[in-house]
Amino acid sequence: MSTLRTALIFAAIWGLLAACGLLEPLERLTLQARYFARPALAWHAPVSVVAIDERALKAYGQMPWNRTVFARLLQDLHAQGASVVGIDVAFNEPAHEPAQDRALASALAAVPTVLPTFLAPTGGGLAGIEPLPIFKARAAALGSIQPATTFQPQDFEVEPYQQAAGRLVPAFAIAVAGLVRHDAWRPAPSGWLWRGGPLYIDFRTPAGGAPTVSAADVLAGRLAPHALAGRAVLVGATATGLPDTNFTPADVRGGPMAGVELWANVLDDALADGFLRRLSPLAVWLLLGVLAFVPGRPLCTGRSSSVTRTRWLVGALLVWAVAAIAAFDLSIWLEVVPVFGFLGTCYLWGLFAEHRDLLTSRNQLLARYAADMADEARRQRARLDGELHDGIQQLLFVVARETRLVQRLVTDASLRERLEMLERLAGSAQDEVIRVRADLVPPALREGGLADALPTLAHEVSQRTGLTVAIDTDGWEPMPRETEVELYWMVKEALHNVEKHAAATRVDIRLTHEHGQAAIEVADDGRGFVASDPSLAPSGTAHTGLHRMWLRMRGNDGDLAIDTTPGGGTRLRFTLGLERRTA
Repeated sequence: MSTLRTALIFAAIWGLLAACGLLEPLERLTLQARYFARPALAWHAPVSVVAIDERALKAYGQMPWNRTVFARLLQDLHAQGASVVGIDVAFNEPAHEPAQDRALASALAAVPTVLPTFLAPTGGGLAGIEPLPIFKARAAALGSIQPATTFQPQDFEVEPYQQAAGRLVPAFAIAVAGLVRHDAWRPAPSGWLWRGGPLYIDFRTPAGGAPTVSAADVLAGRLAPHALAGRAVLVGATATGLPDTNFTPADVRGGPMAGVELWANVLDDALADGFLRRLSPLAVWLLLGVLAFVPGRPLCTGRSSSVTRTRWLVGALLVWAVAAIAAFDLSIWLEVVPVFGFLGTCYLWGLFAEHRDLLTSRNQLLARYAADMADEARRQRARLDGELHDGIQQLLFVVARETRLVQRLVTDASLRERLEMLERLAGSAQDEVIRVRADLVPPALREGGLADALPTLAHEVSQRTGLTVAIDTDGWEPMPRETEVELYWMVKEALHNVEKHAAATRVDIRLTHEHGQAAIEVADDGRGFVASDPSLAPSGTAHTGLHRMWLRMRGNDGDLAIDTTPGGGTRLRFTLGLERRTA
C-alpha cells in the first residue's frame, strides 16, 4: 500500500470520528486552552448588565423581591434611556397582592422588555413555563432562558430557537437582539465550510467581566443621567447562592458565570455577528485529505529516518497549533484533535513501516547469505564427492589390487597373511569412502530422487533410534535435482532435531504439491517448545538446527513454518514455489 493511500485512509478515519462527535470532549478541552491563550476581547455592542448582587440584596432584601421594586427598576431604566430591557427573572406565579402585578404590568409598557420562559419537568416530561398572562400581554417578546434543551453541564453553545409551550421561542438574548434590530434575528446559513445548528458563544471576557452596574445603584439614582442611553440592558441575579448563577462557560478563567452574564455574551455576539464559526464535518474531511499529501505522506513513509519524521511531526503540530490560535483571534474555531490525531497516527505508522522495512531488509540479507551458503555447500559436496571418487577411492582400489599381485609373488606364509590383512584394510577404507560419498549425495537420491531417498533415510533412522518414521509421498511430483537435494537435507536435519531434542516416538513425513507450492511436513509427537516470532529466524542455542533450516529455506526462496506448543509435539512445514524453483 502506498504511503499516500495510507495517509488518505487515516484522514478518512479521523474525519469520521470527528463527524460522529466522538472527539467532541477532547476538542472542547482545546477550546478552553485557546480561551486561556487569548486576551479578553472588547465588547462590540452597547450591552450592559444590571446585577441583582449582594449590595442590591442588602438594600432590598432577599429574592423574590416585591414586584413594585421591579416596576421602579424598569421606570428608572427607561429614564436612563435604555433601548431594550431583558429581565432574567421568572414571573410565572401571581404576587400576594394583585396591586404588585398591576404595577409591574404598567411599567412593562414603558420600555420594550423581554421576559423569560423556561422548561420545567412535569409528570409527562417537560413543559414550557411562561410569565403570567398580565405580563405576557405587556412584554415586547418572550425568550427561553435555557441555553439548550439538552441541559449540558458546560455551556459552550446556545440553541437560537427552541420549542416551548407548543411554539418556537427564541433564546433569551436572541429575543433581545431582535428588538434592538427591530427585526427577528436569524443565524447565518450553514454551508459546506461552516457548521450550522447551535451557536458557539465567543465569550468576550471571563466571568464577572461584562459591563455591569448594581441594581441598587440604579434604584438609588446613583448613576449619571442617561448612563444607559441607547444600551440593551439585561437584568439578572449575580449574587452567590441565587439560582441561575452557576453556569460553567468555555472560558473558565473567572470561574462559574451567572446566567445574565452568559446572555450578555450571547447578546453581544448576536448584535455584532461575532459568534464562533466552526468548520463543518465536510470541511474537516477535506482539510485532513489535503494534509494527507503534506505532511501525512512524509510521516507515513518508513524510508525516511526517525529524526526526519520527528521533525515533520513537530513542525506540523506547531504550525497547526499557531494557526488554530491565530484563527481563534478571528473568531474561527479550527479543529485541533482530529488534525493532531491524524498526524500522530501517521507518525506511528511511519515508525511501524520503518521497523517493517528494516526487518524485511534484514531477512533479505539473511536469505542472500543463506543462498550463498547453500550454493557453496552444494559446490563443496560436489567437490568432495569428486575428489573422493577420483582420488582416495581410486588410490585405495590400486592399493588393494597391487596387494593382491604381491601376494602371488610372496612364498612366506606370515608375510602373505599380513598382505591379506592389508588388502582387507584397503577394502574397508573403500567401503568407508563409499559411505561418506553416500552421505554427501545418497545414491537413492542421485538415482531415484527425493521420493526414493526418504524411505531409505527413514529406515536408517528407525534402525538407529527406534523411532517410527512414516513417509507419505502420494501426489508428489519430481523437482529439479538441486532442489530435491536441499529438501533432503532439510528433512535429515529435522529428523536429527527430533532424535536429539523431541523425545518423540513417532515422526510423520508428508510430501505434497498444492496451490502452486511443493510442501514437506515433518511432524513428531514429542515434547514441543515455545515458538518465537515466525517472521524472524529461530535463535538461541536450543534452536541452532531450526536456525540453519530457516536460513537454507530462505536461501532457496522458500519458507519454514513452525507449529508447536509445549507438550503438543512439533510440525515443520517446508514450502517452495514451483514456478520459482523450476524457472
